[in-house]
Amino acid sequence: MVGRFSDDQVVDAFVYLIARYLVIRQEHIDLSEPGVGYNTIKYNELGKAEFVNPNLDVAYLEAWVAVDAATPCVLTVPAIDGRYFTAQICDEWAEIITNINELSFPDRPFGDFALCLEGSDPDIPEGAVRIDLPSPKAKILARVERQGDDESAVSLQHQFTIRSMGRPSVASAIEIAMFSNEAPITVAAFDKALVEEVLASAPDSLPSSDAHQEVVLEIAELAEHSDDVRAAIDNIIVTQGWPAIIEFIRNYGDKRGGWIATTGKPTGFGDDHWFRAAANFAGIWWNTNTEVVYFIGEQDSDGDALNGSHQYMLHYRPDDLPVLHVNAYWSLTLMSLPDYRVVPNQLDRHNLSNLSDLTYEPDGSLKLYLGAALPVGAPQSNWLPAPDGGPFTLNHRLYRPKPEVLNGNWYTPALTRI
Repeated sequence: MVGRFSDDQVVDAFVYLIARYLVIRQEHIDLSEPGVGYNTIKYNELGKAEFVNPNLDVAYLEAWVAVDAATPCVLTVPAIDGRYFTAQICDEWAEIITNINELSFPDRPFGDFALCLEGSDPDIPEGAVRIDLPSPKAKILARVERQGDDESAVSLQHQFTIRSMGRPSVASAIEIAMFSNEAPITVAAFDKALVEEVLASAPDSLPSSDAHQEVVLEIAELAEHSDDVRAAIDNIIVTQGWPAIIEFIRNYGDKRGGWIATTGKPTGFGDDHWFRAAANFAGIWWNTNTEVVYFIGEQDSDGDALNGSHQYMLHYRPDDLPVLHVNAYWSLTLMSLPDYRVVPNQLDRHNLSNLSDLTYEPDGSLKLYLGAALPVGAPQSNWLPAPDGGPFTLNHRLYRPKPEVLNGNWYTPALTRI
């Protein structure tokens, strides 16, 4: 117990709060790179995998947007036809504001989009589509499918541009004690002055946010006046809070054959602060499942954690091939735990996709292999190397999933240990 709050209530408050800290951490990481600032685009190098849960199938670009009441920012999106693209805009809790593409803007998914502070009335360019931001900052992540033609993908990538319409007043990223997934933040998250600054920095669209913030502030108040309370909170976060987030990730939603799927979130996080915290921890900037369904694999079909010391097979029957169940593309990425980063290996191979030169079985089925060593007789083309003796996780992305994926009638086959 902490004051009138049970251990479970402290954990729940921490889970609510950590989602915002994870975005702040990412803001610091992003802006620490040379040449990166607010209202500037970072055009990521193709195949770059030096960040959490990378998407290696797209030409990727990202930017932190900053606006104020008098100063909007204009995002220009090029006309793209015949390949998947989106410009995803997220708020400061990682909630999706919108995706700019032909699904969300069927009448004109390209051209100028004026990003304005909600409630403001600035001048915007004629013909620009206005998009309101709930706070002065937002994150843009744009993706252009490589589609086997990297030259044109990069050309389109660099046709996305951002320009500020003036000099907005920009607050620096909130100063926090930087933390990692291996050495995470604990009781420092409840430092009262910091909590007050963090909660005031950006409104939360979660319907139950007021109730959560009230509890968070009460716990922060208790922690400020008692070292014993502070020690108790720290112990709860270390022994229950972070383990609860990891357990949630491993058991979220529809779970079959070692996989969990992110279906059921068509427009955003809704009122699910646990899912939001888990998404921000395991792969920040999650997108809605109308854009992509993520199948996360951390266990085999027997419920045992995946480990590179073993070998696993993923067997798609001819009618289960993922390419048949998407309107865009699919990929499978292997990452180590707990950092969710790709695993260096002798093949320099971190994912497989519909563009990979895969070997199919005589009946048209497909077998993919996972592990530190290639199973005897298995084609190397179908192998994703895993860390030798270490835990790993899988992210199976299905972009523009068809209805049978969204309703659960199609599901990634079980991860079977060889």
